[in-house]
Amino acid sequence: MGIFRGRGGWRAALVGVLLAVGPLHGQEDQAARVTESFQFGSYGRVPIGTDLEGKTGRQIRLIAHPPRLLEGPYGEVDFSYRFDVTRTNTAFLTHLTLALGEKLFHYSGNFSADLAVRNMYLEAEDVWVRGLAAWVGSRMYRGSDVYLLDFWPLDEQNTVGGGVSYRFGDNNLRLHAGVNRLEDRFQAQTLTVPADTVGEREILLMDRQRGVLTLRGERLWALREKLKFSGVLYAEGHSISSGIRRVDDFNEERLPADSGYLIGAMASAWGFAPASHVNLYARFASGLAAYDEMAVPIGVNRDKTTSGAREILFALSANYEWREKLGLLLGTYARNFKDADPAVYDRDDTWEVGLATRPAWFVSEHFHLIGELNFQYLRPNGLAPETAEHEKPFVFQLGIMPSLSLGKGSYARPQLRLLYAVSFLNDAARHTYAAEDPLRGKSVRHYLGVGAEWWFHSSRY
Repeated sequence: MGIFRGRGGWRAALVGVLLAVGPLHGQEDQAARVTESFQFGSYGRVPIGTDLEGKTGRQIRLIAHPPRLLEGPYGEVDFSYRFDVTRTNTAFLTHLTLALGEKLFHYSGNFSADLAVRNMYLEAEDVWVRGLAAWVGSRMYRGSDVYLLDFWPLDEQNTVGGGVSYRFGDNNLRLHAGVNRLEDRFQAQTLTVPADTVGEREILLMDRQRGVLTLRGERLWALREKLKFSGVLYAEGHSISSGIRRVDDFNEERLPADSGYLIGAMASAWGFAPASHVNLYARFASGLAAYDEMAVPIGVNRDKTTSGAREILFALSANYEWREKLGLLLGTYARNFKDADPAVYDRDDTWEVGLATRPAWFVSEHFHLIGELNFQYLRPNGLAPETAEHEKPFVFQLGIMPSLSLGKGSYARPQLRLLYAVSFLNDAARHTYAAEDPLRGKSVRHYLGVGAEWWFHSSRY
């Protein structure tokens, strides 16, 4: 009873009770309006193999996107937390994806790891109107891939930025803007200079962000009950500011501003058979956009820009499965690249072709007998410096891969594998290795190993 004594005591007590209870009711109301959910996903592959001579089995890379049959270890762990606001039908999603590279402790004894943040962004869905979404952060922003060659022919961005998308009916529009700034001689340079008093300090002398703007439109048509078709139009714009790079204590190099663009299209069909699809891609890139955004442009012109560079690419990915007995997975592309320098006979100007096909016999629910045939072809537009001849590197590979899978299908994962592959290299392909490399003398290379691959809840693109 002591709290009610004195002037205004009961009022103070009532206010105290309201202050104590009010937030609790607010929290209960908030909990009633918001539901939360957590999802974990992962992608991983772990191969280990030998060349049958006691050495490590290795992938052969002649072209930009070689077949993935002998790829090295790689993994991703993906975390997502979702907030659904029932009162407004809006959702907020956080995404965090950590990638692990090829450094496996049990193989190398090295406790360090290749660790990268591949996704770290927040997305809001159904903002203001149904179908409208917005996101900000660091993101792998991708469309459809060619699985057997492990690349995205049309839209694949790795930037820090943001975007909006709007889905209405059978249409989907996406707009994205982002930047990157690689720690290389093209975009950034730090210098150590004397401090104002004692010691040294670092300054960022050159700071060139590469900006990327993308626009993507997609339309879906349902031709029959299960057969569907979609078309995609896609465009990119690239730009980078000018900068000054210190070459030595007395000289500086001026790097001019640069730009480029990319246009492309994709046509897709699926539903003509169970778990089957066909994707066709085409793109043309000019200037800065002809170079990967994660690489330093080479072969620039006399003005030190990429004006005059171009890339033309066509690609196909397909899968067909018949009566849960047989499957055929296919991936191929052809690419023509010309850099910006004025040289007519330039080995940096190339035609390249990659193809991989993977037939499968689904012997039982979990046992699959899988084969693969693939090749890589490279045609540089110049003479080889060693032989003074127009060499055309080519490698042909055959593989057989008995596997244990979660279920039937070309994309059934997780999957355990026993793999044997043999590769045949022509002389020009062997000449792509350094003269001191022991692999240079081998026209036939073997691989015998085991591997595993899995994915679940890992599409955060």
